[in-house]
Amino acid sequence: MLNQSIGAFIKYNTYPITDFIIVNDSGDEDIHRSIRETYTGAEFVFHEKNGGLFKSIDLAMPHIKTEYYFLCEDDWTLTAPGFIEKSMAIMKERPEIEEVWPQKFNIHDAEPAWLTAGGQRYQLITQFHLKGQDGPYGWHGFSTACSLKRVSDYWKVGPYSDIPWEGTVWMREQAIGEKYRLLGYRTAVLDGVYATSIGWGKAEYKPGNTGGGMYEGGN
Repeated sequence: MLNQSIGAFIKYNTYPITDFIIVNDSGDEDIHRSIRETYTGAEFVFHEKNGGLFKSIDLAMPHIKTEYYFLCEDDWTLTAPGFIEKSMAIMKERPEIEEVWPQKFNIHDAEPAWLTAGGQRYQLITQFHLKGQDGPYGWHGFSTACSLKRVSDYWKVGPYSDIPWEGTVWMREQAIGEKYRLLGYRTAVLDGVYATSIGWGKAEYKPGNTGGGMYEGGN
């Protein structure tokens, strides 16, 4: 899946990228060696042992030198060009938007109104979505799946792995999203579909426990 995800990014990305950062959480030296040999121009963040998705992101963040970065887990693949430029145009005009999705994730609803910023149409993701969970676990739209983000926004609440949470990995996203909600942030989704999931149905796929790729760019 990592090869598929990176291949699609290279195929469809049209924005100048400063660095490719590949994070792998497996702790398997054979996998690390294979990744190094395959992606010779990338920067690598490898774990000695499995630490989880959010710990992986925390370890990668100090390596990013730009304000914007595109984060993509290895179970997502891009499908159309322009996703970074369009997302960045929105975020530059709307500093309260913490991330822009290239499509709606996990059947998470968007507010009905279409908005415009930087010449791009978008919708805001709904607040307090239960995401199939019982109890007070309103999900506010924070996701590590596939989106453009700001480094400065990360440091306002990160490291992510230090934020207390209870329950499944989805509630961990909820706990991080709650921190952003309290700061007044929202999540947006582009008008159009620029990505799709490739993880569902894979025998080796375990939601929330995969490694991923981080593509750094922006001003």
